[in-house]
Amino acid sequence: MFGLCTEIAFTGLWARWEGSFRGEVSLLMVPVYALAYVLLVTLRPRFEAGALAHPLPRTALLVLGIYAIEWAAGAAYAAIGLTPWHYDHGWVSNWSGGHVTLYYLPAWVLVALLLVPVAKHVGHLAAAAARRERGRASASLVEPL
Repeated sequence: MFGLCTEIAFTGLWARWEGSFRGEVSLLMVPVYALAYVLLVTLRPRFEAGALAHPLPRTALLVLGIYAIEWAAGAAYAAIGLTPWHYDHGWVSNWSGGHVTLYYLPAWVLVALLLVPVAKHVGHLAAAAARRERGRASASLVEPL
């Protein structure tokens, strides 16, 4: 949801220069963001330890990961005849077949800076919800006669 909402907000802000605030996202992005989420949740403990605990190397690695996922998803979709995005910004896109662009590098850096704190917060919320659910389940086991 974070990825989808971020993309809608970003495209809406970008559309502002065209005279609207209309944000958009393709449903084809759901599997892309789902893959990114699974990878982030799986790798998050490594991002919080050692050299990756520092924001600079962690952000660089996350940006590379974002670009890798975007390129792989773009190439996979193109291979089956779908193009939910195609970047057309000259030299910053041509080297990738239009699947990624350096044009949005500042935005990806901002997203990478937010990913680990957002994932950590979501993890805390999920753990708290699980504790509340366990508490309700154990309370329902002790019913009055």
